[in-house]
Amino acid sequence: MPDDHGGVINPVSAASPDATANRSANKHDIHVLNTLLSATADSADRLARVTSDSDSEGHRDLFSSLADERREMVKTLETAIISLGGHPDAGGSILAKAQRAVMDARHALLGDEAGLAHAADDGEAALDRKYEAALADPKLAATTREVIRRLHAVLHIEREDVHDLRRSLDSRRDADSPLFPS
Repeated sequence: MPDDHGGVINPVSAASPDATANRSANKHDIHVLNTLLSATADSADRLARVTSDSDSEGHRDLFSSLADERREMVKTLETAIISLGGHPDAGGSILAKAQRAVMDARHALLGDEAGLAHAADDGEAALDRKYEAALADPKLAATTREVIRRLHAVLHIEREDVHDLRRSLDSRRDADSPLFPS
């Protein structure tokens, strides 16, 4: 019997009382991980879009690398969800659709690298907050918390790179402004 991801589910084990009990016992952790999975997949898509919109080779390399890292994070989250007896659900969130609309508007108005860096930084900041909220959840099992902690550590460091780029581009734009005192 095929599953939602093209694999095959053993009909006996999928319906077994042990599998159902395992899923029930881990329901909260699976929900939290699926929320992070969706947000992380949205981040990968956003970063890929920023990559394709960027005119700077160096910025494209950074954003592409970050998008690849988010895809690796998605795989780790999927593995953790499956190990808990759940089913990964990386469907896009409503928040991600709103963030994409804001990114499109900002890019249309600003039309520059700084606008792309702002969009990437805002999205990564929102993702960072989601991971922080998950880590603060007292209901999470220790093993789930450790998976989230490791992913958050990587995310947090990389988010600083995007934030630094944003500040640098903002400074350059301010310095080039005719309103900037000389």
